[in-house]
Amino acid sequence: MTERDIKTLEFLSKWRFCTVEQLLRAGIFCASAKKCGARLAILRGNGFIKSYRLDTGKLFYILTPRGGEVIELTDSWHSSRYRFAQSTVINQLVLTDFALAMGIEYLAREKALERFMAARYGELIKVSRLSDTYYEKDSLLHVLVVDNQLSMKYFAQRVSAYSNLPAGMRDSLVVVFLVFSESKKSQVLKLAVGGIRIKVLKAKWKY
Repeated sequence: MTERDIKTLEFLSKWRFCTVEQLLRAGIFCASAKKCGARLAILRGNGFIKSYRLDTGKLFYILTPRGGEVIELTDSWHSSRYRFAQSTVINQLVLTDFALAMGIEYLAREKALERFMAARYGELIKVSRLSDTYYEKDSLLHVLVVDNQLSMKYFAQRVSAYSNLPAGMRDSLVVVFLVFSESKKSQVLKLAVGGIRIKVLKAKWKY
């Protein structure tokens, strides 16, 4: 077990799933994708990780309980860290890609929601029910909404919920929509009608 192997297991512990390309972008492997895949095959052969394919044929990796023991995780063998649903994998892979590209760390949901505690009860409930991802950048709280084939009504609900927060909270907030097509980007941009900062980005990754 090398230092690079440990970093690979820790990466999977943090992000749950990964691809060869993500390990290369994270700087854990500096060799070719082929050599990276070969080392991952050794880790898989020794039971530290498992590999699966998405419906598109894309290969991804997940930590096993044995791999968790190596890096001293306390999760039980049936922890969600070691299980997956395909829709969860795709969403998490995109979140990992985005974090690596932007150089950010996501905030724990509880910590992010603390920013809204001074809001009125109804406003707070609407925001807390949303399954969004949060991060800090340029001293602002960013809300990341990934388009998993979501409807425009769903996007509009996001804008409405955050727009109803007190002005002081809105001023320190940016809602970032990550979409996968130019047409969706154009549609979402129309939601920027004031009250809240909105940024719409087109993803470079698709699974």
